[in-house]
Amino acid sequence: ASTEIAEGSVGVGTGATVGKAAGIAGAMKGGVGTWAVRAGDVVVGALVVVNAVGDVRDARGEILAGGRGPDGGPVDGLRYLAEGRAPFGAGERATNTTLAVVATNAALSKLELQSLAQVASDALARRITPYGTLFDGDVVFAASTADVTAASPLQPEALVALAVPEAVERAVRLARG
Repeated sequence: ASTEIAEGSVGVGTGATVGKAAGIAGAMKGGVGTWAVRAGDVVVGALVVVNAVGDVRDARGEILAGGRGPDGGPVDGLRYLAEGRAPFGAGERATNTTLAVVATNAALSKLELQSLAQVASDALARRITPYGTLFDGDVVFAASTADVTAASPLQPEALVALAVPEAVERAVRLARG
């Protein structure tokens, strides 16, 4: 146990890659990222392992980490697939799973935890494009310690929508390969 959390190309993030729509050879490193946000007494944290077919985009929608073509130039995976091109290269098969755990100290019911996980999944879809494809096995888990009462029912959801994108960015920005 430690207050230091390793991020980037560590642990389960060691072999993680992103931007594989046009082929595994052009993929960039994915990894592990974490972030937490607080509002009053409510804290929401996110831990994400980014290993996706899609590209990772920043807050402006620009590709932060994604595929590279044979010439080394960027390949927008979403546009590549939208044009009807085949995923991956000839004979390639990729396995992809983006995992996220979101946790809060706010007291939430089972239904509210399910909603929190859905909001986290939506946040992943805003940063990873495409997200949740036929070739992705993405999953989000949500947990609560139920220590405090949220100021409103939507407060934890809003906080998770802020934490998850930062965790995704950190996963690829801190990855080395």
